[in-house]
Amino acid sequence: VDDGPVTVQVADPVAVRREAWAEAATQGPRAGSKQGLNTGAKGSGLALAADVGGTNSRFMLYLVNLATGIEIGKPAPGRLLFEQKYANIHHSSFADVVQTFLKDAEANGINEGTVCPEVACLAVAGVAQQNRCRLTNLDWLIDGPALEERFGISCVEVINDFVAQGYGVLTLSDSEVVQMAGPAPAPGAPIACVGAGTGLGQCFLTAGPDGEYHAFPSEGGHAEYAPRGAGNDELQIELLRYLKVKYSGWNRVSFERVVSGKGICNIYEFLAYRNPSRIDKKVHGEFLDARQDAGIVAKNAKPGTLCYEALEIFAECYGAVCGTYSLQVMPFGGMYISGGVTQKLMNFLIETGLFMEAYHDKGRVSPMLQDVPLFIVRGDSMGQRGAHLRAVRLLHHHQSANANLVRTKTKCETDLLHLAPPRHADFADLLEEFGVMTARKQSPRSAGPE
Repeated sequence: VDDGPVTVQVADPVAVRREAWAEAATQGPRAGSKQGLNTGAKGSGLALAADVGGTNSRFMLYLVNLATGIEIGKPAPGRLLFEQKYANIHHSSFADVVQTFLKDAEANGINEGTVCPEVACLAVAGVAQQNRCRLTNLDWLIDGPALEERFGISCVEVINDFVAQGYGVLTLSDSEVVQMAGPAPAPGAPIACVGAGTGLGQCFLTAGPDGEYHAFPSEGGHAEYAPRGAGNDELQIELLRYLKVKYSGWNRVSFERVVSGKGICNIYEFLAYRNPSRIDKKVHGEFLDARQDAGIVAKNAKPGTLCYEALEIFAECYGAVCGTYSLQVMPFGGMYISGGVTQKLMNFLIETGLFMEAYHDKGRVSPMLQDVPLFIVRGDSMGQRGAHLRAVRLLHHHQSANANLVRTKTKCETDLLHLAPPRHADFADLLEEFGVMTARKQSPRSAGPE
């Protein structure tokens, strides 16, 4: 049905975005069945949020007043009671880190020495399946149901760290985004987030029947890299050939090998190999001494240099992968570009125009992308903010016994899941020489729920 022309307000698109989500975000959860819910810590109002990486784990404990609603464009409600970061290498298991945090909180007199979170949201750098995730670099299995039993937490949710960034999108203020293209977001439409950092993260959000947005994981950053180039320009095809040799143990090269911090290093290495006469020996020496730090490339990116050319290729490939994800998800509620590399190269991505040109270069369906609101994120700590938001939502749903939105606990054998494989035995031996305990040396009982 043709309802006539639509007038789009573009003067303050972020304000429109906030209005589009406001009703969904503040609408209270519906009542549901209590069947299958563990209510052991119900009523404490304590919510635990954690950002778990391969090197460090950061924990945040909030006291949440559920009378305070979630407001779009602001951090989730709750008073931060205690925050601590731990080096994972000093602990034998993830449960050990959780135990240490809870003891430290009690020792600091938090909540009058009574620290028993009602819910927890753990944002983990790994593939999360059925509320579990294995950290391959430590051979830790983070098991939500087992952590619930061990610590008496009513609901523990394990999510991918980039899913947490998706939830973090909902907390962004007007000053934390820059609109690059497109109209105002469509109310209730899908939202997408792509971010280049150490790797290439992707996720998308859709609104449920009650209007509340839920984030879903994607490992699309591991899709095959597709070289670009007009006519007989085969530079990126040569890049692919170079990476095929470098990663010769595999029969494919993923986009993450190009669009990430490590990807920038790969591109620079390729250009240095291809153009040895253009190498700046001082810069190249710094690059090698820093063990391939993309920051060295970025800070030396002057026009005409290999470093600058590396960032040009990165920007073009970044725009291409974001445009492809927009085609796949059709996020008329907004496409958000985040990540640590994005933060550091924001001006380059905006000013050169290479990102936007590749983003819109999608052949016959290119016009559709003009209807996707495209934002680049200025704010940081989106993963932590998203884990906080999700923890508060879990608390809302748990206290209202909403069985539709609180995960119903089911027991499933971990060996039925296709989790990441355990660490190689030789590498485990090396770690144990440095005093790091791995899962294979723990008895089934001492390994616990982690």
